[in-house]
Amino acid sequence: MIKKLRLENFKGIKSGEIELAPLTILLGANNSGKTTILEALFL
Repeated sequence: MIKKLRLENFKGIKSGEIELAPLTILLGANNSGKTTILEALFL
């Protein structure tokens, strides 16, 4: 299981880190990076 995701220069995200739990919900406004995080997980 992936516990932490760190992104640098990926699509619209310059840098960031998110800790993931067995159930993680991504909430946010349009164009805030939710889909980008999911795409990074599927790569």
